[in-house]
Amino acid sequence: MASRGLPGQDEGTAVRRWMMARQAQARGTVRTGHPWLLLLSAAGLVLSAYMVWTRAAHAPVYCPLGSGCDIVQSSRYAAVFGIPVALLGLLFYTALLLLAAWPMDRMGRSGIALPLAAAGLGASLVFTVVQQTAIQATCSPCLASALLTLAIAVVILREPRRRGWRPWVAGTATLAASVLFLIVGYAASRPPAASEAYAEGLARHLTATGVKLYGAYWCPHCTDQKEMFGKAAALLPYIECDARSPVGQPGVCVAARIRAFPTWDINGRRYEGVLSLAQLAQLTGYRPPP
Repeated sequence: MASRGLPGQDEGTAVRRWMMARQAQARGTVRTGHPWLLLLSAAGLVLSAYMVWTRAAHAPVYCPLGSGCDIVQSSRYAAVFGIPVALLGLLFYTALLLLAAWPMDRMGRSGIALPLAAAGLGASLVFTVVQQTAIQATCSPCLASALLTLAIAVVILREPRRRGWRPWVAGTATLAASVLFLIVGYAASRPPAASEAYAEGLARHLTATGVKLYGAYWCPHCTDQKEMFGKAAALLPYIECDARSPVGQPGVCVAARIRAFPTWDINGRRYEGVLSLAQLAQLTGYRPPP
């Protein structure tokens, strides 16, 4: 006949098990999901999916007279090495969502999530700086995504981690790698300038034949168009349409019913968007001197 335990023995065992579970949880060795990381990643996933859809549905080669998001999404900075930045964000949040939902110990999860969050934080920092400096426009969903990435980084930093320098080295390395990836990608996407003599001759020809180029100082596509001419861009028949510019002529642009930047007026016909130098030469009949 099996003997029963002493009175209170079961209660004592239950207490010890509870204390061991609490200690394991504090050490981060309990295999669970992460509700906060799951929630933040899901929000970022929805936001990035929306941005991917809007870029796929509306990807003009000009700057529309619309919101800051239209300007940011239509700029050359919205893609790096041909990959939309919003798609990279979608992949980032998807990886975090799977990591948050997968049952694993907290210490192991933080070891994977820390470098991943650092990479996202570095990319968000670069893209936010680019918005405010190069594009000079603010995209609310982009800023919301940056704040979500910051919140995710804070949540992960509060998680238990293995001691030592390896987690911090991994996080620093991925942050630096993401920053370098975007900087190199943006530099590679810069349009090449034509030969100085050809660009100067074409710019003078455009001015002499009455061609007009309407643009805005904040429009990255206008910047791309000018960079094709290099130093000869100063000779272009350019009309600034934004009243905030010291040389702005908004009245001229309103009278001309300009709807997007850049807009070329060639022989009474409008062309919205960036045109190559070869296209401009063909449309205006430019033939460089021998």
